[in-house]
Amino acid sequence: MNSLERILAALQDQPTDRPAFFINASLYGARLTGASLDDHYNRADLYAEGQMAVRETFSPDLLISPFFVPALGEAFGSAWHARPRQAPNVSRFAASSAEDMLKLPLPDVDSHPRLLYLRETIRILAKAYAGEVPIFGVLVSPADIPPLVIGLEAWIDALLFQPEVAQALLDRLTPFFLELGQAMLGDGATGLALTANLANGFIVTDTVAETLTLPNLRGALAELSGPVIFHHGGCPLADQLARFRGLPNVVAYFIDVAEDLGAARAALGPGPIVMGNLNGPGLIDLRPEEVQAQCDLAFAQRGTDRQFILATCSADIQFDTPQECIAAITEAVCRAGGTKP
Repeated sequence: MNSLERILAALQDQPTDRPAFFINASLYGARLTGASLDDHYNRADLYAEGQMAVRETFSPDLLISPFFVPALGEAFGSAWHARPRQAPNVSRFAASSAEDMLKLPLPDVDSHPRLLYLRETIRILAKAYAGEVPIFGVLVSPADIPPLVIGLEAWIDALLFQPEVAQALLDRLTPFFLELGQAMLGDGATGLALTANLANGFIVTDTVAETLTLPNLRGALAELSGPVIFHHGGCPLADQLARFRGLPNVVAYFIDVAEDLGAARAALGPGPIVMGNLNGPGLIDLRPEEVQAQCDLAFAQRGTDRQFILATCSADIQFDTPQECIAAITEAVCRAGGTKP
């Protein structure tokens, strides 16, 4: 089976030759190619080469556009910087409040250089792996865009104390989210992977989620024309799955490190794929045999569930992670399926 066939079989609850797996190696591609991080996060061809190197080296079943959410902040005027051997972070916000953000022009998805960089990576990868490997475009929900432009504190303040302003900003951002998401799908993305932290009870109150961010999320997802992976975004998700179950177009839920895969399945019921739950950033501190033990634990938790994708969670796999520790994941899934790496 190739990777696309493996993922489709998991979606349809059909047997596969081995478990499917994904590694968040967006940053690690630069290590494999030797590209500088400045070039890696500015040249679509070099980023795509990095993902191709990840595929060649570790054989994951999904590849992604840059895991580079500060890029969306840059499109609105925020600044970012790439720390040595680490993924970029926002360094300066474009505005100081939700009211100020309402005055900013919406970025043009067809002309803004940063958005074109994100889209071109998808085009290159989709052309290279058509019919073989699913390519997912990385996005955030409309409610997760303001923290990249005004900061999390200012956005939560608006959600709590200025709900009319917050609603107006969500209404303004949703068409941009949809336009960019549809453009990524049109560029060849198999689907989209996105966070929705500002609809998670770990971050916001139930009132904010139920009256503002969750209705916006449902409405936005319903307008997309492709499948969606719902990513935990660094927040605990397992105890929130009842809230998020049944979201339009969501075919997979990505739970956090140490959350129980079996419990996630019980909360979701049959149908969507459960993804998780290896500690990607933590691989750097493990020996290969310890990585394989974590994989074995994940397989034990999922039991006989075929609608499962083993995956690294949280942020990127760190730049200095020993290659053999990542390769241990490949070896573990092949051993579980009785196939060769």
